[in-house]
Amino acid sequence: MRCRLIKPLDIKSFTAIDTDKHRFTPLFDALKLYESQKVTSFDVPGHKRGLDEQSELYYYGSSVLRHDVNSMPQLDNYDNPKGVIKEAQALLADLYLADEAHFLVNGTTEGIQTMIFSICKPGDKLILPRNVHKSVLNAMALADVTPIYVSPEFDIKFGIAHNLSYDHVKAAIDNHPDARAIFIMNPTYFGAVSDLKAITELAHQHDMPVLVDEAHGAHFRFSPHLPISSMEAGADMAATSLHKTGGSFTQSSALLVRGDLIDKRKVKSVINMLTSTSASYLLMSSLDIARKNLALNGPRKFEQLMPVIQTFKQAVNAIPGFHMLDGKAFKELYQQQLDESKLTIYIDSTIDLSGFEVYRLLRSDYNIQMELAEPNLIMGIVSIADNEEVLNRLLNALQSISKLHHQADREVHSPVLKQLAIPEQAMSLREVLYADKRAINIEEALGEICAESLMIYPPGIPIVMAGECISQEIVDYWQFINNQPIIKIGTENSNQVYIIEKRGQ
Repeated sequence: MRCRLIKPLDIKSFTAIDTDKHRFTPLFDALKLYESQKVTSFDVPGHKRGLDEQSELYYYGSSVLRHDVNSMPQLDNYDNPKGVIKEAQALLADLYLADEAHFLVNGTTEGIQTMIFSICKPGDKLILPRNVHKSVLNAMALADVTPIYVSPEFDIKFGIAHNLSYDHVKAAIDNHPDARAIFIMNPTYFGAVSDLKAITELAHQHDMPVLVDEAHGAHFRFSPHLPISSMEAGADMAATSLHKTGGSFTQSSALLVRGDLIDKRKVKSVINMLTSTSASYLLMSSLDIARKNLALNGPRKFEQLMPVIQTFKQAVNAIPGFHMLDGKAFKELYQQQLDESKLTIYIDSTIDLSGFEVYRLLRSDYNIQMELAEPNLIMGIVSIADNEEVLNRLLNALQSISKLHHQADREVHSPVLKQLAIPEQAMSLREVLYADKRAINIEEALGEICAESLMIYPPGIPIVMAGECISQEIVDYWQFINNQPIIKIGTENSNQVYIIEKRGQ
């Protein structure tokens, strides 16, 4: 696969990184110093920094065990950082252009919970996409927040949901000027990016803070050829999964905060409420290390990687039966930008395999692990750790699969999926959380209140959310998709649905 630079669709202004400032890892350096002192441990954790060399924990390496430590003056305290944790978080904030950054050891789920708990009071309205992550729904249920759902743009060909349009967000604000905040993804799981800067400016005109699920956008900061990051767009808070595309350990994330619309003391108070008092130093130090690597090497590596990705996509589009999201067409159709580091590969019906079968085949026959599979899709994620050799392995595998499984005379058709009208909200998410529930057949559920969200993948947009009324349209559509090779999320029996059990039933 020969690499040639393709002019990107969008080039954002790039704020330079002060690399001299980021050559240090305060927390990681303190851990290494502590390890070198060979301290006799009468504190936790119970493996005593790997004292028992016969333990199978040694499989992970003695350095891992020696760095798995507890809070102490030399290593600072997560609940009230004043030393090396505070220094490391300040460097992370500087890198991402935030006022503050907080290490998270329970993933971006914790960051999403913190954003909603910090901003919203019981009964407050939150404007958000219909296709949000389940952690958002759980946080709203716990905080007793009223969702104002906005339908995302829907891709008929690929059968997936993308992001929110500016016009739809504006309509939601106009219809609900009393909403407390806007919640948005940057990007979606499949890499769709709204005009976040324009949406943020609009929200701020109405004194509404913008909360961002940036789980899949930790890399945006490091290339002018990638979409704008949340802090660059002026958002107020963002939960950013550095473990997904930034190189830190799984479950490590960060909460970024900026601006005057956020009570920063309350944010820290909520974080302390949600986080273990034994925050993992392995996870936190991996954030410190990832931050340094991104600052020193991120821009250079992405400059090398982006044209390789573009060439890979062109090559995949030339393979019979496989198609990739095209950034130019994507922008024309949806007025949204595409994160080119997401490899969303559509498998048309001339390939006699489903997305699930291609996913399994890549793993079993080609030793390639993709991020996910859907009936008509596979998707992979590229990070700065990848290179041309790695992408060539996937390209060669797809070419091989096409040779074996492409049938030119098969009819090409798109998924028969659609968006439904958003149903009436009859109960709050919190009321549903504590209500009694029972399962009934879907054909008997007309007019009942759904007790659990029903959705299909793709597109990942709920057909009906918990607390919403089940209409005839929903009954008909759920029965229709039961006959389709589609993942259905709801009850174990796909012909049933959980409903709120009313008194006397």
